[in-house]
Amino acid sequence: MKEKNELSEAKGVAQDLAETSLEVGASMLLDNLPELGMAAASIIGNEAVSAAIQALTGGFLGAVAPAFLGVKLSYQQKRFERNIVKMLNSVMQRQEIVEQRLTQLDPTVRQKFIDGPYRDALFDNIISENQEQKVQDNINGYINLMGVENPNDDVVFNFFHTLSQMNELDIRVLRLYRPTIEIGEEEHESFWDIMREENIDETQYSFIREKLCRLGMLESKNEANRDENLDTLGKTLTELIKQIYAKKPKEVKVPKLKRISRSESYRITKLGHQYLTFIDDPQ
Repeated sequence: MKEKNELSEAKGVAQDLAETSLEVGASMLLDNLPELGMAAASIIGNEAVSAAIQALTGGFLGAVAPAFLGVKLSYQQKRFERNIVKMLNSVMQRQEIVEQRLTQLDPTVRQKFIDGPYRDALFDNIISENQEQKVQDNINGYINLMGVENPNDDVVFNFFHTLSQMNELDIRVLRLYRPTIEIGEEEHESFWDIMREENIDETQYSFIREKLCRLGMLESKNEANRDENLDTLGKTLTELIKQIYAKKPKEVKVPKLKRISRSESYRITKLGHQYLTFIDDPQ
């Protein structure tokens, strides 16, 4: 009985939070953004929604009103509405996962996700995002970051900042370098598929890879081989000088160097792999 009362009280507090979050600018949102207003009303009025999810969506809605004040043009309003509704629906569809992860977080960290800087970082990325899949990538990253124990602020902010610098084509190219064993042979496309479907040439494809390399998502195999060759040559030279001055000098073998390809070749980095893992659908 006591647990039931506590749960009821928690739901009441969460609903008050959501309703209070909508107090400022509520009429503007409901009058001008009907789809968003309907989505908000269904969340707040849904008794089946848990306290944690209501608190989280309440935090989202609390950030909507001030953000909406800067939306002036019709197409911006529609984009804003579409992205926010997609975010709310995505969180609701993953209610069990979000609920479980939020309850396992330290209260201070949990608050950063509900109405703090982590929520704001998500908002900064999706409010003006034109690519629908990028909206989902940001939401997936937001939910998956909840599964990180004691996440570092700089890591979270860097994740969203770097993701904002990438478009969906960049991410699609990055996925080419993911090990086939992780996604299955049938889902692994080729760079020819991308070039044909996106109507880009080899120069543009190379530019995307160079961009991913600058972001730390890919690394040049040739560059890595050059560094390894220099390291090998340095050790060989040190050993050669050492043997020159030795009383009984030993033969120093010619080092075997890595082959440098004429064409540039890349491989995914640990950071690139982590990004793809974060933007996968939360499991």
